[in-house]
Amino acid sequence: MAGESKTVLERLFGGASKSSADASQASMGADPGAPSLAALRSQAKKARNRPVAAQTAVDDAAQQQMLDELFETENWEVLSSLYFDLRFAMTGFEYFKLTEKQQRILGKTMGTCMRVLLQIDPRYVALIVFATNFGAYAADKEMAWHRAWKEWEAKQVLDRTAQRNGQGV
Repeated sequence: MAGESKTVLERLFGGASKSSADASQASMGADPGAPSLAALRSQAKKARNRPVAAQTAVDDAAQQQMLDELFETENWEVLSSLYFDLRFAMTGFEYFKLTEKQQRILGKTMGTCMRVLLQIDPRYVALIVFATNFGAYAADKEMAWHRAWKEWEAKQVLDRTAQRNGQGV
């Protein structure tokens, strides 16, 4: 008999053939249709790592609420009207100022565009928001510097003119 020629260690620790393992389970009263211990352990491990369905629904609802707040029209109005604000600040030309309706329309359409990009790839939204915020802050600082420089130049011209006219400073 082939089963008898195996050592005790082989029979105890997996060295037995499939038929002899089935025979030993049957002799111990195990149901052949019952899942194995390894399968039960695997299912238990998966269940521990899986979030509860109710918790997943709460998390999804919270994330949806945050996204809804993020994509409200007023959050995108400033970003979408940045070009026009910058042009107005640089030129002083009143026509570059947007009306509230124009800002609302641009904000709503930009928010919708960002939702579409979020579905395509969330990294695009993050990139656009960062680039726009960076541009807005950089433009604001550059305009402030430009105004200060112009004021300094104007003061220098006035000082030189006063010195030429003999008025002194």
